[in-house]
Amino acid sequence: AKSYVNSLPKIPKKDLSVLFPKANPQAVDLLDKMLQLDVEKCLTATEVLAHPYFDQFRDVEEETEVQQSYDDSLEHEKHSIDEWRKHIYKEILSFSPIARKDSKKRNGMSL
Repeated sequence: AKSYVNSLPKIPKKDLSVLFPKANPQAVDLLDKMLQLDVEKCLTATEVLAHPYFDQFRDVEEETEVQQSYDDSLEHEKHSIDEWRKHIYKEILSFSPIARKDSKKRNGMSL
C-alpha cells in the first residue's frame, strides 16, 4: 500500500470545510486529522475518542486500552490469495470480543 500511495501523483490538500460546507466544524476537524497519511501526524484511536466531536457520545469509564500492540508481521510477507484467505478466516475464528459485566450501556451483542 505504501508503494502504491508513493507512486501516485502529488495533489494539493483539499480544504474539507469547502468540500463539506454544511458539516459540523468539529467533524471536519476530526476528519482532517484522521486522514493524515503521515503516521507521525495521524491521530491514535485514543486521540480520536478524546476529540471534542465525540464529547456527547463518550463515556471515559467505558473505555479500555489494548494491552498488547498490533501484530503486523504478516503484512511484510508474500502470500498467495488462497493463503491470505486462510489467514483472514483464521483471524475471524479467533476473534472474541470482551464482554464487560459492569457496562452501563448495552450494545446488543450476545456472547
